[in-house]
Amino acid sequence: MSSTEPVTRESDPSSEIPIPRWAVGVFPLSVLVAVTWGPAQASVLCGVAAVAVLYATSRKPASWHLAAGTVVCAAGVLLQGSSYYLVVRDGSFGSVGQLALIYFLGLHVFLRGRQVRRAAQLDLSGLRRHRAEHGLLTPDEPLGEPRPGRRWIPLGAMGVLGAVVCGLGSLSFCMAVLGTRDIVTTDDHPWWGPLAIVVLLGETVVLIGMGNTILRTGARYYDTVISSPDALAGRRYVLYLRSFRDDHRLARPHRIPLVGAWLAAAVSTGPGEEERIAAALSWAGPLVGVGDPGERVPRAGARRMYLPRDDWQTPVSTLMRGASLVVIVLGKGAGTLWEIREAMRILPPERLLLLVPMKEREYDEFRALAGDLTPGVLPPYRRSRALSSRIRGLVHFGPDRAAEFVALRRPASPLEDQLVGSLDRALWPAMVRLTELELELERRADGRHAEA
Repeated sequence: MSSTEPVTRESDPSSEIPIPRWAVGVFPLSVLVAVTWGPAQASVLCGVAAVAVLYATSRKPASWHLAAGTVVCAAGVLLQGSSYYLVVRDGSFGSVGQLALIYFLGLHVFLRGRQVRRAAQLDLSGLRRHRAEHGLLTPDEPLGEPRPGRRWIPLGAMGVLGAVVCGLGSLSFCMAVLGTRDIVTTDDHPWWGPLAIVVLLGETVVLIGMGNTILRTGARYYDTVISSPDALAGRRYVLYLRSFRDDHRLARPHRIPLVGAWLAAAVSTGPGEEERIAAALSWAGPLVGVGDPGERVPRAGARRMYLPRDDWQTPVSTLMRGASLVVIVLGKGAGTLWEIREAMRILPPERLLLLVPMKEREYDEFRALAGDLTPGVLPPYRRSRALSSRIRGLVHFGPDRAAEFVALRRPASPLEDQLVGSLDRALWPAMVRLTELELELERRADGRHAEA
């Protein structure tokens, strides 16, 4: 069996026609134009951007749905921005009901657009296409079950509370916009006016941030959990291991740069990095992780399974053997070092993947701490253009246990999810090796059945 499959320009997902980055930036700019001059000029700018995106995607038809989802998201943001525009135009809050209706309609449109984008991102995955061509892409099936007595009341209560807090943040922003207009258009304003604007903007950030946190926490009550390792018998899954200390930072929304950050700030919630990792690895199976026994509700992303604090190594070793892929987030804890050594001891090297949430200095310190992880050795760090993600790279292994560090690079298209798109490209050689291994195991199994 060859160590790697030749990766041609046609099969490599990194071979893409880039979409102009400026085209997406026109959408948030149009909101500023709408507030400053009027919606007619903003519509013209949106039309120009839409034509540019449609032209670019016509050269790569697979990007149509991703572009359509982006346009729907932009339309939702424009609707929300128009509610602020009405406040500035009228100089008062006017009909609060009308403004709230426009704002929440825009929020609904944005969230629908984000669903379209997520589905399109998966459709664009070269990894999923390759697996489907070899008959190894299994359909998504429900995994896990609700905790006993699902807490729908806390979910509803926290949803209402989070929406109210986010609404107060939007109210503070409207007041800041009105105050700024008065300062700019009149000479008779108090000396403390600019200071009040700064305070209101600070309140906006704090309140919307608090509302986002409340909403994300409430949504976690809806997640399912896996009762025991026996529930995974005969199922395809990806085992996700990491230090519990990393759960908080990997659960935070991904730091999307430029236009993505502007769009994400207009909505209530956003998927965290762990959820994006689960999406990027969905070609190998649903993501399953061992949950922190001390947490009240599971975190979003991997489906959680809870093990005793004093008896977790044997079940984890069993889960490793049954997983189609084992993913370990590097960390300096003793548990993580044991997991890496155990995975290297019992698994074919193609079924092990290490995610690196570290910069170069911290990674070098980890290599020194870990020593030689017999029979493999961690490769040196590789720098690349900074990706706005806490995951900086990954390490995969060949059949001879030779390790390779792959740095995450930004996708060529600004329409794609940065982390999911970069992982889809970085995982290509690891996926090819894993696919070869699984096909070889299937051929051997078929041969044994034929002999029997």
